[in-house]
Amino acid sequence: MTHLLDSSAFFAFFFDERGRQRVEELLREPTAEVGLAAISSVEFWARLKAEGHDEKFDEEWEAHLPLFDEIIAIDLALCLKAIELRRAATGRLPTVDSLIAATAVAHNAVLIHCDPHFSSIPGHLLKQELLRE
Repeated sequence: MTHLLDSSAFFAFFFDERGRQRVEELLREPTAEVGLAAISSVEFWARLKAEGHDEKFDEEWEAHLPLFDEIIAIDLALCLKAIELRRAATGRLPTVDSLIAATAVAHNAVLIHCDPHFSSIPGHLLKQELLRE
């Protein structure tokens, strides 16, 4: 896997938000292998629910799964890596985001995201790309 989408990057794609174009480029790039952390499914459901559309989750999740080369489950090794990243972070790093970042690190993938708080993780620990316009 070359790239891992954070939930925020998946939202940019799904909800046509800032960064969608870059996510589309990655998904079309023949040499890119794009993954998603399984925990992003929970965040996707929560976002749909917040927008009053939680009943669409099953259909939309299943429809978008084929876009990804891999969906990565969270295991103990990723949890321990997330703790390491949170310890190293210089600012606030939410638990779910630390797990997603740990997934990228464990797979030597570039984390694609819209969340500035990932910048609190030192660059030598996490390869990342902040989505812009």
